[in-house]
Amino acid sequence: MMGRGGGSGMVKALGLLGFMLVASLWTVGAESADEFDVRQHLSTTTSYAAGNSIRYGDETVESTPEGCVPVHINLVARHGSRRPTKKRIAELEKFAERLRVLAKGAAEAQNESTISPPAWISDWKSPWSDKQIGGELLPKGEEEHYDLAQRYKIKYPEIFSEEYHPDVYPIIATQVGRSAASSVAFGMGMFAGQGTLGPAKQRAFSVITDSKGHDIHLRFHDTCIAYKESKKLRKPKVAGWQKHVYDTVAERVKGRYGMAVTIDDVTSLWLLCKNEASLLDVVDQACDFFTPEEVELLEWADDLEMHYLKGYGESLNYRMGVPLLGDVVDTMDRAMAADQSHKVVEKARLRFAHAETIIPFSCLLGLFLEGNGKYLL
Repeated sequence: MMGRGGGSGMVKALGLLGFMLVASLWTVGAESADEFDVRQHLSTTTSYAAGNSIRYGDETVESTPEGCVPVHINLVARHGSRRPTKKRIAELEKFAERLRVLAKGAAEAQNESTISPPAWISDWKSPWSDKQIGGELLPKGEEEHYDLAQRYKIKYPEIFSEEYHPDVYPIIATQVGRSAASSVAFGMGMFAGQGTLGPAKQRAFSVITDSKGHDIHLRFHDTCIAYKESKKLRKPKVAGWQKHVYDTVAERVKGRYGMAVTIDDVTSLWLLCKNEASLLDVVDQACDFFTPEEVELLEWADDLEMHYLKGYGESLNYRMGVPLLGDVVDTMDRAMAADQSHKVVEKARLRFAHAETIIPFSCLLGLFLEGNGKYLL
């Protein structure tokens, strides 16, 4: 790193990459049955709070090495918790009636070896059935990013102590409501007290977006035609692998409850479990249909899809993130050069995007890579 004068000695200027991935996509420390929390096993549906409590090994990572002073941060963050999409809302609303049919059939065929279907099924209604449009950032997601900004202010006072200016703290989001809203919540947490608006003395700040069809930095999964064609060809193979998991879980649920569940029923029940647990903190309804072992199998099936369609499973998945990596490196270089020449420094570049951005980018950086660590770029 480049040196910076600091009193009697040289202090190293440090550029930091802030990286937020809220998903249990790789193996973590083993849990005992008593410690098992389904909210930590929801793949890309995992909330910020649950993700923060997951331990990745036993090593303690110091973000600021001794003798270094942070001069710039690049943050690449996923949006906060959101409502299910319109497609998923429709699926869950339809599944409500299917659940009642399954429960009624199981009750009629009840025997000594099966468990009675849960009573909540009889009058259950999807919590999202009154929503016509889905996918928007929830209040929980707003709080996640507001709190994230507060933690960054405390952890990096050298970076976030200056008054807001769009050239010092550029905020960039994709042209999708939940990402833009996440960036606003983060900005409110970061710059509260600097303005004159309302009791919290908020101030206005700018958020930069690029059109969905041209955003090569944060929505490369939409702009890369080769990737979209490759993904379409690979999806049936991945679905075939996942089918074995869903078959296994369906048979086990059928054996316990006597419910004639199909693979489609298992995927809908798992979808309901993930959304109840992540968004509502309800873990004793849909999630109770599955044992911890079955939850881990279903999580593995989700992670398998992420691996082969968005992660290390195919080099094209992450190679399309090179423009983002180039921009991160360039902004860090410019910030450290400006710091050395005592010019106005861009203190932080704050980006808000999607799992489809974060997962490939993490692979491009070589994070969470198991085995010999070799892969083609």
